[in-house]
Amino acid sequence: MDSIPMDQQRLVDFLTDPETSLLGRDYFLFRLEEEFKKSWRYRWPLSLVVADVDGFDQIRAEDGERGMRQTLLDISGELLLASRDTDLSSRIADARFAILLPGTDAVGAEAFVERVLRSVAEGSFGRLVLSIGGASAPGDDLGSSDEFLARALTGAQEARGKGRNAFVLWDRPSR
Repeated sequence: MDSIPMDQQRLVDFLTDPETSLLGRDYFLFRLEEEFKKSWRYRWPLSLVVADVDGFDQIRAEDGERGMRQTLLDISGELLLASRDTDLSSRIADARFAILLPGTDAVGAEAFVERVLRSVAEGSFGRLVLSIGGASAPGDDLGSSDEFLARALTGAQEARGKGRNAFVLWDRPSR
């Protein structure tokens, strides 16, 4: 079998995360900015959800690299199952996933998170604990996609302090 030419391999690496086959981090951030601008210009709803896997280092220590990779694939699969065709999912850090939900307001984002948490709890890997944060746009106080992402990350950080499988929508705590 022929190998992928180097220039095409760089494109594949930009577009996809090799561990999960979700969107690559840089491409996801590029699309986040595009969708944020559309949301702001046309006043379309847009939500961003960030999920942190709590205890990921412990999973790596107990199960090794193979177990860690399987965990990443399991989570990626659950995120894709809970998503619509228009949603964009990426692993943006070691144990952090981001899901962009175009056309989705805060209520829709909460429904998405409920599906994810139910799926993870019922799955064969029920030991996973997620801290999930979210943010919704458009908002007059949101000036950039970076601020949008920062709000979702803040929500995930606040969720970590709330206990197992908590969700905090920025500026609107729930669960």
